[in-house]
Amino acid sequence: MPVEDVVIRIEQTMKNIQLLFVVAICALVLGCQISDSGAKVTKIGERGALPKKFIIIGDTEFEGELTASCAERGVQIKPLSTRQKVTEIESPGRIVEYKEAGYRYALKLNVRHDTGKVCVFSGNHFVDVTMAVIDIETNESLLIIRQSGPLGACPPLKPVWDLLADALAKQL
Repeated sequence: MPVEDVVIRIEQTMKNIQLLFVVAICALVLGCQISDSGAKVTKIGERGALPKKFIIIGDTEFEGELTASCAERGVQIKPLSTRQKVTEIESPGRIVEYKEAGYRYALKLNVRHDTGKVCVFSGNHFVDVTMAVIDIETNESLLIIRQSGPLGACPPLKPVWDLLADALAKQL
């Protein structure tokens, strides 16, 4: 076989290897890519405007992250519900009670960890979070927000708590 044919075959083989390498890198990068998908918001029944003050029901390890993200967006979350009554005797036969303090609306978080997704850049795990806005007085769920995302930093994605806080602030 002449030397020129060998050189041509080597060049074609190198081009094929380069093409395969580029395709493999693209498949690896695009196959692992996850984006900030928008929250799924479900409104239940008729409701008026919600205030920007809530409590969190239940004890979850993620209260701090959600509270901080909401505070950056002007939404207040208190750790405890305070309910007080003031009793006033109007006349000997009439006693009146007033509810003096307390928040009417609460947030309930359900965090599912077993999504099988991990951030390549930081090692943070992805979670699926369902957050319900509950009217404590009527014991009704008014709003359900579902969001998937990383627990912490995962450039270029936002943490799930920031995405939830954004979705909640848009509904208020």
